[in-house]
Amino acid sequence: MQLKHLQYLVALAKERHFGRAASALAISQSALSQAIQHLEKHFSTPIVLRHQSGFQGFTREGEAILSWARQSLADHDRLLNASQHDNDTELKGSLRLALSPVAMSITSLLTAPFAERYPGITISVLCKTMPEIERGLKEFEYDVGVTYLDGITLGGLRPYTLYDENYYLLVPKDHFLSDRTSIDWAEVGELPLCLLSPNLHNRIIIDRIFSSVGVTPKAVIETNCSLGLFAHMRTGNWLTIVPHSYFYLLGDWLFIRSIPIVNPATTATIGLVIHERDPISPNVRAFVEVAQEALIGKQLDRYRT
Repeated sequence: MQLKHLQYLVALAKERHFGRAASALAISQSALSQAIQHLEKHFSTPIVLRHQSGFQGFTREGEAILSWARQSLADHDRLLNASQHDNDTELKGSLRLALSPVAMSITSLLTAPFAERYPGITISVLCKTMPEIERGLKEFEYDVGVTYLDGITLGGLRPYTLYDENYYLLVPKDHFLSDRTSIDWAEVGELPLCLLSPNLHNRIIIDRIFSSVGVTPKAVIETNCSLGLFAHMRTGNWLTIVPHSYFYLLGDWLFIRSIPIVNPATTATIGLVIHERDPISPNVRAFVEVAQEALIGKQLDRYRT
C-alpha cells in the first residue's frame, strides 16, 4: 500500500465520481480504479460500492478505512511539517481556513499578522456554511474554522473565542429612520428586509431573536452573499441587519447609517475551531497563537457606533 493510494481514496470521497476524481488527481480513471482495487486487496474487503453507472458510495468497512485514510494523511502532513520545523526556524507549508460568511469580514485581522510573522506559509481562505466547516474539519479538509461557536454540533472539535458580535440595522442616510439612536427588534420585524439565507447560522440567530419577541421578519429578499445585503439596502427599498464586525469593512461609507437593535440587546460568539487532537500541527498552533494575540474583540470595538 502506498501513501498516494490513500490520497486517491480521499479524492474519490470528495468528488464521488471516478472520472472527476481522476481528473482532479491528474491520473487516468483506470489508474484510480487499480489503486482502489489495491486497497481492497490489502484490507481484504470491498471499499467502494460500484454499479454500471459508476460510483455508488462506500461500504461500511470502506467508510472506516476512509476515516483512517484521512487521519493518516493528516498525521503524515503534520509530522512532515514538524520535521521541517525542527531543521528550520521558519514555518512553511500551507494553512487552510474555512470561514462562515459573516466571519469573512474580519479575515484580514487574522491573516495579515499571521502572514507577516510566517511568510513561508501559504494561506487558503474559503467561505463555507457551518455544516461544511464542521464536516471539513472532521475530514481534515480544513485546518481551522472561524464561525459561530454556539452552532457547533459535532464532537471532537476544539473552540477558541475571538469576539462577541452585536447587531445593527443598516439604512440609507436619507431614510426616515436614519436619526434614530436605537430600534427594537419588534419594530425591525415590521420593516421590509434583505437578509442572509435561512440555512446560514447568522440568519438562524436573527430568526431566533425575532421569535423571542413574537415577530416574523419581513424577509422580502434573501441572499447567501453579504454584498447582496449592501446592494439592496442602498436602493432604500429594503433594509438589512448586520453584526458590528461588518463596520471594519464598511468604514466611513457616507451613504449609510447604522442603528443598534435592542430589546433584547443580543450577542453571539465568533471563534476559531480546530480538530481536537494532540499534538496540534505547528502551523495550526501558530495561527491560534496569532489569533489570540490579535485581540479581535478590542480591535472591533472601535467600529461600534
